[in-house]
Amino acid sequence: MKKIEVLAALALFSVFLIAIAPASSAAQTPTLSPPPVTLPSVTYYINGTENHYTLSNPQWQLLFSDVINNKSMVSYNWSQNLTEDLIVFDLSYTGLNPYGMTLISQLSFIGSPTVQNFSKAFNNTKNDPSLVKSGGSTLSNIQALNAGAYPGFNWSQIKVNPVSTDYRDAGIIGAIIAATFVLYFYFNRKR
Repeated sequence: MKKIEVLAALALFSVFLIAIAPASSAAQTPTLSPPPVTLPSVTYYINGTENHYTLSNPQWQLLFSDVINNKSMVSYNWSQNLTEDLIVFDLSYTGLNPYGMTLISQLSFIGSPTVQNFSKAFNNTKNDPSLVKSGGSTLSNIQALNAGAYPGFNWSQIKVNPVSTDYRDAGIIGAIIAATFVLYFYFNRKR
């Protein structure tokens, strides 16, 4: 009888570990607060000149509505995400994160904050490495954005699972079901 109790305890402990594994990876993500009503202004200078532009709320809205939320540029639906402004801003929404600084730096080589120039700056930075890691490798900015991760934060996790992850999860569920059936028939066999 002791052997059966040990097997049952091991099986329950294994199911418990598999159940809490996703929660342990989510514990590292900080609490994300919604953006302020008006995003902060950021001034940048055109490279090599004294000409400057200030990005205020209308220009930020252009960037998000016509570039980030343009399905031909980014496949993930960021418009459904309340905290999409964290793509370029820091967690306090008072300054830029590393990706936002890179994007504005590229814009300073291009010119005024128009949709066309935002698109050029975006395309110039999309293949640069982001701070997001997945499967042990660093994603590019566009890979992170397409997967639903904020490219300027190393804690950001992808929201779009690759197909291999979906198959792995299905395999784990199948193994749990198979183990349950085996344990059921093992404990309910006639002696």
